[in-house]
Amino acid sequence: MSDYPATTLSMNKGKWYVYLTIPHELREHFGGRKQLKKSTGTSDFRDARRRQHSLTTELYAQLDACKPDARHVISRLLGDIGDVDEVERLHNEGHLEGMINYLLFKRYEPDPHDDWVNERYHERGKKARDAYHQWEAGKNPKTAPSASNVLYSVAVEEYLATQPYGPAKTMRDCELSLQQFMDHIGDLPLEKVTAVMIHQYAENLGATMGRKTIAKKVSYVKRMFDHAVRKGWIPSNVFAGLVMDKKVGRPKESYRPFTPSELQALFKQTMPDHSHKLLSILITTGMRLDEAALLDWEDIKADQDGIVYYDLTDKLVKNKGSQRRVPVHSSLTWITEGHTKGRTGQVFPQFTRDKDGKAQASASKALMPLIRRVTDDKAKVVHSLRGNFKDMLRDAGVSKEVNDFITGHASGDVAGNYGSGPSLRVRKDAVERLNAVTG
Repeated sequence: MSDYPATTLSMNKGKWYVYLTIPHELREHFGGRKQLKKSTGTSDFRDARRRQHSLTTELYAQLDACKPDARHVISRLLGDIGDVDEVERLHNEGHLEGMINYLLFKRYEPDPHDDWVNERYHERGKKARDAYHQWEAGKNPKTAPSASNVLYSVAVEEYLATQPYGPAKTMRDCELSLQQFMDHIGDLPLEKVTAVMIHQYAENLGATMGRKTIAKKVSYVKRMFDHAVRKGWIPSNVFAGLVMDKKVGRPKESYRPFTPSELQALFKQTMPDHSHKLLSILITTGMRLDEAALLDWEDIKADQDGIVYYDLTDKLVKNKGSQRRVPVHSSLTWITEGHTKGRTGQVFPQFTRDKDGKAQASASKALMPLIRRVTDDKAKVVHSLRGNFKDMLRDAGVSKEVNDFITGHASGDVAGNYGSGPSLRVRKDAVERLNAVTG
């Protein structure tokens, strides 16, 4: 079954109906309709829920009946490389998978804060690979996993069906890593995978990737093998206890803060008002980009002493230590005044949120061109403002404890006992020592 949208239940004229959104590429087969529906025949919600699964299967079958030829899909995703005969020819000559992997694995932009570029191409590569596998499966159906000689590709397919990770981006990273490992070792039975193959795989990645990235990619594969052990497909996990060579891969590259002249030039540029405001929050708080871009007006509060602050204690942040309260710098009068006007909703609705509810990709896409007008140094990105903020606090004589608490490097207001650590007044006094550079 294809990766179609989930169905929903909705009451219509006293009966519950199962609704399915038709994917854009299939709507022409349904006269331009946007939805399909089937009646559950009942007004009882519990009965409707019980009948939803079978009716969903019927609706999905309608979509399956008009799916385009997988070879046409592959051609379109790879840039219209030809008709079905040309796709067949490329496949028979062994070139097709290489073209798909080019989209899947190539880094189009080395700057980690421009990952939206890579994601766009990798998503096309993933869709092309899925269409390719669908086409291959139609010609050579795979058998269901058994307790012996389970192929790597079959194990991966069953493992991914369990949705091992919640965030959509993490799932994509997992799928990509599992595919990369198979591209390296081939589609072997799980029991044939050796420690030597794993080390060679890591060395191969090390030619272009950092050590942290390599460790993450290996861990994705290791967890799939853990699943295989639980299923009884292999007696033990070959990854267990494996010590990777710490010299493999590029060492971590640290971001560098902007120079004072670069900061001044950055904020003096002509830019959209919302971009200037986001940069102003970043340089006066040391927030991570996603923390600031996801702010709602309801997150801006005042305590009993009238100190206005950003409340991140219940937000989508990196970890518990990042759930904290950060004072608003007095130079940002548009926030302190806005706090009294009863505003609601997103402070920055211009930045779209992805499937995981994060806005970093959209915000980075807006801000990085501004930074590149100031410096071509690849080590200077949006995250560099966080380094500038920490440096300015340190230079202003703010203690490391207070510095770390403000930037979310300490225990946070939720991770520890609420109210532990420096008080909001202490944090406010620390932030006010900074000279505003926001223009």
